[in-house]
Order: sequence, then C-alpha cells, then structure tokens
Amino acid sequence: MALSKISENTFEAAGLCVGFVGPILIVLQLHAEWMNKSPSSLSPGYLAGFLTVYFFWFLYGLRFRRLAVWLGNLIGVVLQALLLVLVLLK
Repeated sequence: MALSKISENTFEAAGLCVGFVGPILIVLQLHAEWMNKSPSSLSPGYLAGFLTVYFFWFLYGLRFRRLAVWLGNLIGVVLQALLLVLVLLK
C-alpha cells in the first residue's frame, strides 16, 4: 500500500497540521456568534454532540500517546465548550 511508504513521523506532523483545522473552524464560529447579537441558530444538542466527539478523541490520543490526536482535540474541547456556553447564554 502506498500509505505504508510514508513515515510515521511524517504522518504525525501532517496530523498535527490537520488536527488544527477543526479548532480553527470553531474559532470562526465563535467569532460569528460573538458578533451576531441575535439568538443563535445552532442547536445546543448539536454542539454538545461535537463536544463529546472532541472529548473522546482527546482521550483516545492520550491513551495511545498520539500528540497529533490529543492536542488538536484538547483545543477542540475547550473551544467547543466555549461555543456551547456562548450559545446557551444567548
């Protein structure tokens, strides 16, 4: 398989980069919610669901000692929790 020719370190580095895509998108949504003072159209259940997903992958990364997995997802947990609180306060 072609993927097996790519080193583990290369995948780890790529994973770190890609792992920050989700948190960057949450930051964009946080900014949009903060700037828009009208009630949010985001469902708290939807946000809580993604918070759960980020939290699981954070734990998974810790368990298997995968920096690229736990670091991006830890940031995702914090940002998603902030987004959920912001939406609930609206």
